[in-house]
Amino acid sequence: MTTPKVSNGGKWAAIGAILLFGIILSAGFIYFYDKKEEAPKVLTTEQVKDPDAVAKEVRVSQPAAQTIVREIERASGEAPAITYYVQSPTLDRAAETVQRQIETKSPEAPAGVTAKSDRTIVTADKQLNKVDVYKINLRKAHKLKSGITYVDDRAYLSAGYQAGRWEGLAHFDGSGFQGATVMYTLKEW
Repeated sequence: MTTPKVSNGGKWAAIGAILLFGIILSAGFIYFYDKKEEAPKVLTTEQVKDPDAVAKEVRVSQPAAQTIVREIERASGEAPAITYYVQSPTLDRAAETVQRQIETKSPEAPAGVTAKSDRTIVTADKQLNKVDVYKINLRKAHKLKSGITYVDDRAYLSAGYQAGRWEGLAHFDGSGFQGATVMYTLKEW
């Protein structure tokens, strides 16, 4: 018995099918991972000023923690986006109450406080006798992409991956792999 040989076009079709399956599997993983939300963390005012403490408690990288500390310091001088009141015997208990309201998406809390974010920090500011909530959305460094490229009256399915500023695209048509593109982002704003 002989094994049938796969033509070159069939080989590329198989590779394309495997690549497409991998992209779909990755997209599914990312979709379900993205739905998972970190529980809000209660930090002291001193911890919020220390990038090492923020990195440890909120589980982010050191550069991200430094950015978070800088943005919290900047936001501390501004008027809050939302103000609401919570009855509590102490300021620390008020912070815990707010944390619980965010975790359970309580209807007592405003929508902005319970809105989805990558990380949430709740702090009790004893000097001003208030509780602050910081909603943090981290920069996503890895991206999967797909689309269509149209060149010289021909359409190509494009699948790509982006890591930071670098992006790679692979182009396919009905007969298989037709080419690739690599790009670098020069400026972001």
